[in-house]
Amino acid sequence: MSTEKMFEDQVNKFHDEMIEIIKKYQFRDRNQLTSSGISVSQCYVLETLNRHDALTVNELAEKMHLSISTITRVVEPLVKKQLVRREEDPEDRRVRLISLTPKGRIAFKESWQSVFESEKIILANFPPEHREMLVDLLKKLNKAVGFWQSCCKK
Repeated sequence: MSTEKMFEDQVNKFHDEMIEIIKKYQFRDRNQLTSSGISVSQCYVLETLNRHDALTVNELAEKMHLSISTITRVVEPLVKKQLVRREEDPEDRRVRLISLTPKGRIAFKESWQSVFESEKIILANFPPEHREMLVDLLKKLNKAVGFWQSCCKK
């Protein structure tokens, strides 16, 4: 088999596996994350803010891979539910920082608990010596996807 044909074969297999993983995660997320009346997008905002503390709208949009207008629409109900707050940036009063409220931290923990439990089950299916390798491969995949996105945006 030629190198080109082998690569095409690998691309097709990669595609099939990625599609299956994405479908499983998307449906899992929709079923597990939204049980508290918060959309999947809003749950990802809570998760991102939990990891990064306060972010500007631009920073949050960038980390979520969404437009600023979409982030604004996703964040507004979270503000109304008092799960996140908008505050002036002490260094630049024109900038608003978005951060979790104490109520938002609780909502984050509650909405993501079942996801973390399912991820424990997934990871437990790998021998301990392969777990770090799996995480390393996922980091490399994430970096490759980021490279693809940065070089191919229209």
